[in-house]
Amino acid sequence: MKIRVDQIPAEGKTYHLRVREKKANQYFSLLKDSDFSALSDLTGTVNVWVQDGMIIVEGDLKVDLRLTCSRCVSHFRYPVSQHFRSIYAPFYETCQEEELQLKPYDMDVSIYNGEELDLDDVLYEQVFLGIPAQALCSSECKGLCPICGANLNEGPCRCRVSTSHSSFEALKCLKLKG
Repeated sequence: MKIRVDQIPAEGKTYHLRVREKKANQYFSLLKDSDFSALSDLTGTVNVWVQDGMIIVEGDLKVDLRLTCSRCVSHFRYPVSQHFRSIYAPFYETCQEEELQLKPYDMDVSIYNGEELDLDDVLYEQVFLGIPAQALCSSECKGLCPICGANLNEGPCRCRVSTSHSSFEALKCLKLKG
């Protein structure tokens, strides 16, 4: 989504966003080791306004993703709903300052260069931030059998499972001198 900077009115403007599922998946496929995909269009609204020479972008986005459960390795639908706010400063004003030391507020400010503000990166970044660190199909997921690899959510496997769960069980056979 590209926004022409000179066309942002003083009162701000609201943009309605729709990235088709196919286009989002083309972007996701470029990422190394990505194991998720979009199951719906990425939709939302973006409000843009200028304040003190900075461009403020605030919005909400939604998309349904197909994730892989980290316990049972099955695919499941995961809805992502993110609210975000980004601040942009023009490149030429930022880089003409004599001192180029970072101030605490500089960590929250991105730089744009030229006549257009490209929001694609910030939108996809918000999708990534909405993905959990450990994706689980449900909080009660039982995972896979460590012996045969059967999905324990579908029922018990036929493996003979030891009743001992202690890693110290092997010490019972240890014979000590003295």
